[in-house]
Amino acid sequence: MKEANIHSKTITHKTWNQAESRFDHSFDFAFQTKEQYLEFRLCWKENYAALSGSIRGLKALIKATMQKREYAGKHQGELHTLKSEATVQLSMLRSAKQEANRQYLTARRITT
Repeated sequence: MKEANIHSKTITHKTWNQAESRFDHSFDFAFQTKEQYLEFRLCWKENYAALSGSIRGLKALIKATMQKREYAGKHQGELHTLKSEATVQLSMLRSAKQEANRQYLTARRITT
């Protein structure tokens, strides 16, 4: 039985890092097996592809708007938000790989 979008079940924690003046993100993943991890990766890839497409489209819109010498500030704000989300998504992927490796090594130690 296939679970409905395991990617959306990932919990994201956002904390302020005062030393570096930025937000740090940590994640609680819902996957427990290799199959669930692979499903997570598939959902992540689809989500990131859509996000990436949105960013490209918005960049083209900003360029066209600015070439007409019109105000593009609203679109630039949206672009900044989407880029921040893309950065979080890449951080999530890195953390997911580490978590999957940790789970694999733990399972391997238990079986040997």
